Amino acid sequence: MTGEVAIIGCGPSGCYTALALRRLAPEVKITVFDGRLTPYGLVRYGVASDHQGTKGVSRQFDRLFDSDGVEFVGNTVIGRDISLKTLEQAFDVVVIATGLSEDRPLQVPIDPEARVYGAGQLLRFLNGDPDSHVRSLAGSHGPLGTDLLLVGAGNVAMDVARLLCKTEEAFAGSDIDDEAWLSLATPDLRRLTLLARGPRERACWDASMFTELCRLPGVVITVDGEVEERSLSGGAEVGASPVRDVIHVDIHFNESPAAIEYAGGRTLVRARRTRATSGSEDSGKPGEWAGAGEEAYVVDTVVTAMGFVRPTVEQNPVAHADPERQVWVGGAHSGALGNLAENRTLAKIAAEEVADRLKRSSGRPGLEGIRDLLPPDAVSFKDWEAIDRAEIARARSDRLRWKFTTREEMADVVESHRGATAPSPTT
Repeated sequence: MTGEVAIIGCGPSGCYTALALRRLAPEVKITVFDGRLTPYGLVRYGVASDHQGTKGVSRQFDRLFDSDGVEFVGNTVIGRDISLKTLEQAFDVVVIATGLSEDRPLQVPIDPEARVYGAGQLLRFLNGDPDSHVRSLAGSHGPLGTDLLLVGAGNVAMDVARLLCKTEEAFAGSDIDDEAWLSLATPDLRRLTLLARGPRERACWDASMFTELCRLPGVVITVDGEVEERSLSGGAEVGASPVRDVIHVDIHFNESPAAIEYAGGRTLVRARRTRATSGSEDSGKPGEWAGAGEEAYVVDTVVTAMGFVRPTVEQNPVAHADPERQVWVGGAHSGALGNLAENRTLAKIAAEEVADRLKRSSGRPGLEGIRDLLPPDAVSFKDWEAIDRAEIARARSDRLRWKFTTREEMADVVESHRGATAPSPTT
């Protein structure tokens, strides 16, 4: 089986789709496009900096791009630099794997002056993402403050809580953006309140993620007012010499924000306590939630970890392509953002559908048919490898890498690399 496949998006969804397709149809040529100069999307900029085991999947993707028949074309935005129609004319199949990047907002009244950030923004900021507008935190908004309220009951909420409660020494062996971390002044954090709408048994975070939080030195966790004994093993309130001032993490299940206000330079969260309805005598149906009182929290900053939303047509026309053409949604086949294991499973499904479509391929030219249309500053996988080497070389001794946080810095590295590897002129 032969054919030319274009994949839009070089995050884990796109890469897993390419891997699965290579196994099904080794002769197929694959070109993966991305608007960034760097590959791997969520793995590079979304996965928590201290979870290097998860980020390690990038080594598998490295081998993919080192193989014949797979090319990376970065710094190329489909829909701006090259139209989707042009791709369809050049490739037998186009797979869209652009991912989900916008944090799902709270559907409650929020004062525009209140400090509310999305967890996705925050994680990208700490990961050195040059495209994340939250980098302005360092210049215009300042530290998060001593009191933080976090909304959510999934792994992303646990990631945020853990990262903000860690000491600088705890990031040894990570690739965290130290400048971003310091700008948030997280060592000043003294209390983190987490609100989860449902009961504890419906928390979506992995048990191992919660255990990681419990084991952090200097952190005491209470769950609905009861101290989590595992959190005392780090020496937070026992022993004569605690490692630092205590951070109290208070987790409240069956509570959700009802309104967020701005008051006297701080953020006021009005929360509604909820309880499960159990029969027709309650105001709701069985299994739903009914109001059971209110709480108020005065904090410095609110971080929401409520998942992500699919971009609108105006934000990303490519993500809303007509499925009646030779266009597939790859990786995140369901249109939802899951964990990497789920992305891998869904990518396999997408790859099987693409392979079936390639049986009726018409022999289109692929990348060679549009190479002259690529923007002059498009980058290859070799260019990315130069950026990768430079980031590793400039890292401090206890960090894996020091990421470039502007496109200009990365472009300079690429230009220097190309100059050093260009053939000498003949005389």
